[in-house]
Amino acid sequence: MDAHDIVKIEDITDCGDAAAAWDKQEDVCDTSTTKQQRRKKSAIWKYFTICDDDVTKVACNICKRVVGRGKNVGHLTTSNMHNHIYYKHRNVAGIRGTQSSRRSQPTPTTPASAPDRPGHTVTQTITDSVGEMISMDLLPYSFVENKGFCKLMKVVAPHYTLPAGIHFSNKVVPQLHQRVTSKVIESLRNIEGNVVHCTADIWTRKFSTSSYLSLTGHWFVQKIAARGAVTRTRVSALLGMKLIDTEYTPAEILQHLLGLVEEWQTVVLHRFTVGFLVTNNTSNTVKAVSDSGVEHIRCMAHSIHLIVTGAIEECHGVVTAINTARRITNTVHMSTKSVAKLHEIQERLGLAEAALTHDVPTRWNTVLFMLQRLLEQKKALIDMSTEMDLGGSLAEHQWTLMEAIVKVLEPFEEATRTVCQDDASISTVIPCIQALRAALNELIANKDVSDLLETRKLVGLLQSHLEEHFEHVFQTPTNTYFKATLLDPRFKIMPMALLSQLDFERLKAAVTMEVEELLEQDRMLSAGDAGSSSGAAPEPEDTSSKPTSLFWGAMQSLVANNAASLSKTVTSLGLETYLAESSPQSLASDPLSSYWSAKMAQHPALARVAVKYLACPPTSVSSERLLSTGEDAVAPDYRLLPADVPQLVFTKYNLAKFP
Repeated sequence: MDAHDIVKIEDITDCGDAAAAWDKQEDVCDTSTTKQQRRKKSAIWKYFTICDDDVTKVACNICKRVVGRGKNVGHLTTSNMHNHIYYKHRNVAGIRGTQSSRRSQPTPTTPASAPDRPGHTVTQTITDSVGEMISMDLLPYSFVENKGFCKLMKVVAPHYTLPAGIHFSNKVVPQLHQRVTSKVIESLRNIEGNVVHCTADIWTRKFSTSSYLSLTGHWFVQKIAARGAVTRTRVSALLGMKLIDTEYTPAEILQHLLGLVEEWQTVVLHRFTVGFLVTNNTSNTVKAVSDSGVEHIRCMAHSIHLIVTGAIEECHGVVTAINTARRITNTVHMSTKSVAKLHEIQERLGLAEAALTHDVPTRWNTVLFMLQRLLEQKKALIDMSTEMDLGGSLAEHQWTLMEAIVKVLEPFEEATRTVCQDDASISTVIPCIQALRAALNELIANKDVSDLLETRKLVGLLQSHLEEHFEHVFQTPTNTYFKATLLDPRFKIMPMALLSQLDFERLKAAVTMEVEELLEQDRMLSAGDAGSSSGAAPEPEDTSSKPTSLFWGAMQSLVANNAASLSKTVTSLGLETYLAESSPQSLASDPLSSYWSAKMAQHPALARVAVKYLACPPTSVSSERLLSTGEDAVAPDYRLLPADVPQLVFTKYNLAKFP
């Protein structure tokens, strides 16, 4: 028996010490052999062969993977070889010693949230997970070099070597960005109707010459699963975010927008066209879109913001009450003593512990939330005012005025919330306007509102501003808004109530013409090609699922009253059949997924026209929200370099949409 066989690897706890011990034993047994020969007598050499072209590397006899032994030929070790066998081939018979030498060492485990990608090692998985963390939390790349994070990684994965920040910025995050981009491309290749609707917004950094232009896309996607089953879903994605100069012109905005669209049209082989482009009402953006040749949809949420803020500014008594409420909120918030006192009084009075709500200039509804919170805490604030200065005081008539203001503004907040939902469509624009009109008429008849001069004036101003801002919606009976409303099964009869008989027939003729054009295209592409069905038509839904309120009560009344005048003639194109069909839909349902997806087989051309209009959102909120994400990243501490923001925000937004 050779001397080296006496030494047991099980008695050595460190792989480096194991290699050293073998070398020492081999020196005692045979001092005439070279160092390379002595090492080759180690048991680990049963599993490796020295590479012919590089003696510092060896190839695993099991998996053929090349493993390094060190850079200095005079100081080569077997540590990496032991590690490779332990981590990659621990279940191979005959290597119990190599396994046992690491009994005391914790085995690195893949984090629960780490991506499960075939062929990825534990090291690659951890690195990719850190890259996802940087993107999802919008962290600077230097974060991975922070002492606290490095210490945490040493505890979580002691055998993992954390790469430098430049590795994440140059390789890991760009690869993640490319992987997410590929998923967006795949979705665009399965688009239903070949139309993508876009929203755009511009956000400017404070105290900087940098601005960000964002472009999001919205479409309906068709997927064919096993056994030919077809599923259709609404999809939205960030198509691009670009750093631009703050002093941009309409021509420059248009150039950037067209450039972002063309990049995607190139990679998906021009499989789609831009349907509508939704933006806010700023003059530069409106001018840019008007020059693009794409139909412009004005953001309804921004229009409501302009309507409400404009009406409030013209009511002196309302402005005074809001300013007093704002001073009280700021005073309490700025003092730790005041906050503690408020919580103490809330507990004593049995009120829920809640902080006062600040308003934000760019979000009109935060004024409403501020007033609602003050009214909730009225008793506590009155008690506080007897013990400390709150920066202002509200007389009883001002509390009454605030209650009336809240009643007046609540329908507008519900309308804003409705059009800002992820599945909202431009088909909700006309119904929301009509519901607001009805709600304001009811408020005029409300004694609590009409008895106060300030709120009576506020209601009148809201009515006039509402008509002014949405005048363009009702100008043409065959415009996009009326077509979308007609093709929404929840509101399809509303155009009949709003238009004359002649205009309503013109609207139907315009929709019919689009259906005929699609049918002609289908005949040219493939005669007799039939669409696939995703299943039976859905069951009628309960239209009373929305909570009772002034706004939704008005909406439900409009739907119920208009349904009584339904026409019941039938044509071969399916439009009249659709109009005559009695299938109540929930006001909260998505007409694309709940109705038209199931009608693709019965009326494929009509369904595709419906998709064209109903897939377009009524607001640019999707672009504004992601720019708010960007704002959190670059202000106020400017953690991220401006050039890094577009890639990280793109990855963050789309990673959530395409996990």
